[in-house]
Amino acid sequence: MFKILTFFFKFVLNKVLFRTDYENLEILDNYPKCMICSNHSRVFDPAFLFPKVDNMYSVAKSELFKHKLFGNFLAYNGAIPIKRDSIDRVGIKNIINLLNEKENVRILIFPEGGIYKENYLENKRNCKSGAIFIAATANIPIIPVHITVRPRYFSKVTVTFGEEFLVNSDVLNDKAKLREESKRLINYIYNLD
Repeated sequence: MFKILTFFFKFVLNKVLFRTDYENLEILDNYPKCMICSNHSRVFDPAFLFPKVDNMYSVAKSELFKHKLFGNFLAYNGAIPIKRDSIDRVGIKNIINLLNEKENVRILIFPEGGIYKENYLENKRNCKSGAIFIAATANIPIIPVHITVRPRYFSKVTVTFGEEFLVNSDVLNDKAKLREESKRLINYIYNLD
C-alpha cells in the first residue's frame, strides 16, 4: 500500500501539480555518500528530490510521527525523526550511525529548520546548525540544493544542485564557527536561484 501511495504522490506532484526540472543533477554522481541541504518553502519539498536522488533518507520533525499510519508512511520513505525544539542527541546519533554503516547514503536536511514562505536572503533569520555539525562529525560533503520558493500549482519547479560544500571539523569545538558556517551554507543555497 505504501509503495503505491508513494508512487502516486511523486507522480502527481512532479507531473501533474508541478512540472519539475532539474539542473546540475550530474553533480550527485560523484557523491554516493553525502548530505543534501535545501531551502524549504513547502511541506512536499522532499518529493521534488526523491524521484532523482537514490538512497536518500530525510530528516523530519518528530511531531509528524505521532499519527501511527502517517509515521509509518514517513518511515517507509526513509524519514528519520528529530526533535526541533532542543538538541536531539539521539536523533543526531541515529543519523551519524546511518552514515557510518552505509556506503551509499544521502541524508536530506533542511538547515532552515522549518518551512519558510519567504526568501532567506531578503528576510534574514536564524538557521539551524545541525547539518553543519553532522557533516563535520561524519566527515562528508554537503550538496546544496535550491528548490523554487513557494511555486504556484501547475507551474514549473526548478531544483538546482550546487557544487560540494565542505565543512572543516574545527567547527565542532567552536559554536560561533558552527553558526557562521550554517549562515554561509544557507546563503549558498539561496544564491543558487
